[in-house]
Amino acid sequence: PEAPFSPTHVVVMSELSQAEKETYFDLLIAAEAQFHQDHENNTVLADMRILGPGVKIEVPVEEKKEDGPRLTTAEKLAIKAATPQKLSGSIDTAAGGIFHYQRYANIVKLIMPKNKSTAYKPKRRSLAWVMRLIHEIYDVRYAKDTGDIGEDEFEDGSEEEMAKKREREEMQRQTNVFPIFIVDLLSKKFGLKSIVEQTVWDLIYSCDDLRAKDDPVPDIEVFCRFLEEYYDSDELLYYCYVRSLTQSVLNANFKTHWADPGKAKDGAGYSAGIDRKPLELMLNRRECNYIAQTIFIRNRGEEIEQEKEMFNDFMHYIDNSLNDQGEVDSCEFMRIAVERYFITRPQNEGEDAPAPLPPAPPEQPAEEEPTVDYDHPLLKAIFSGQSVETAEAEYVDEVVARPDFADLTSEVLVVVKEDLCEELTQRLHEAEKWGTVNAKSEREFQDTIANAVYEFDGMAKLVAEHAKGLQANPSGGGLRLEFDGMAKLVAEHAKGLQANPSGGA
Repeated sequence: PEAPFSPTHVVVMSELSQAEKETYFDLLIAAEAQFHQDHENNTVLADMRILGPGVKIEVPVEEKKEDGPRLTTAEKLAIKAATPQKLSGSIDTAAGGIFHYQRYANIVKLIMPKNKSTAYKPKRRSLAWVMRLIHEIYDVRYAKDTGDIGEDEFEDGSEEEMAKKREREEMQRQTNVFPIFIVDLLSKKFGLKSIVEQTVWDLIYSCDDLRAKDDPVPDIEVFCRFLEEYYDSDELLYYCYVRSLTQSVLNANFKTHWADPGKAKDGAGYSAGIDRKPLELMLNRRECNYIAQTIFIRNRGEEIEQEKEMFNDFMHYIDNSLNDQGEVDSCEFMRIAVERYFITRPQNEGEDAPAPLPPAPPEQPAEEEPTVDYDHPLLKAIFSGQSVETAEAEYVDEVVARPDFADLTSEVLVVVKEDLCEELTQRLHEAEKWGTVNAKSEREFQDTIANAVYEFDGMAKLVAEHAKGLQANPSGGGLRLEFDGMAKLVAEHAKGLQANPSGGA
């Protein structure tokens, strides 16, 4: 008979690293440990007996199991997914409604209890809860997929070894489907089966409700398409790759971004307080262009025509999605990316031919290119990362404080300063727009901005001379009209000075 169970060690999961947690959860699940809840201390406990080194236990003949490796949780889920089940198609929710889950049947099969007396009631979770869990799933999945790339690629061996390898690859293919991956991940995260299944019910029910809103978060629709397996594993890897690049460019972490969702969003069918959103993380066109080139144009100078077509198609849809400030929400950017990839990516020639895998993301958002250390206060401020609006305002203040403007009255100076600000903003905006589309390098882009600033400096000197002659009419209205007309002439003259940007002539 077994000795009384007297545990000598206690492992507190919350004190372990994520890798250690997964190791212990795998051990508990493999040992088929029994979990129970301590309501008094609000904890979940699991007891497990481990024999010391050299200690053996006699197993009766009838209890001995056949030799062979024990199935992992993912493999058990794959078998369950392949087993025909009769699903009702709907389930009662915690709020008293009905959730029709037919479109998510592939993942529901994995969490449908064998014991019909076990009844789950999906709960509508907050948007922030859903988004944090979604981004955690993407993070783990991408780490797994990029770790698998190239594994055993050049392995060679006997016919028996190669047969085993093919078996492993087939099992990996079956366990790699997204619904199985999610349930397996949450099994490692929570351990207790009832908690895992309730969490999955809450996740799919909340996603289905959120995607039906008038103003849904683009991430929700994309995730639901992965749940439905409308998008397959190739699209999932591609999406996670684009997501990783986007985080690098924004220097942001999407999961952390949803830790503080901010104020409640009014209207659009959101319940007060439950679906709060943080501020959108926006990408400008230059950043979108960089990510798209990284994805599609992999070999500079040797671009494949099909890659060019995919790049141009993608940027066409991005341009149509830019707001008045020339920006697009990063969530919408990623949604367009996976949607266009799904539509335009080349099909495999054979059934067994996998789609090309994207490379792992670069450690830096962009390659370091040699840049010029411009000896100009405005250019130094802009290229150092300072806000362009702040840099413009400070530089115009500096310009009008120069001796050229010293003789102007305060009334004239106010008008001149306002128009200089407007002129500088327009010049920089046009230069950035041209450079984003046409510049072939970071150096060329910076030179485009620098030329716009030098042209503005030359124009500002002419403005100072003309403005001195306008002081006879300080009323403001006439001055404004006369100055505007003069500014147009100055702009035309300034274009003629570009051949000599030194400023002397």
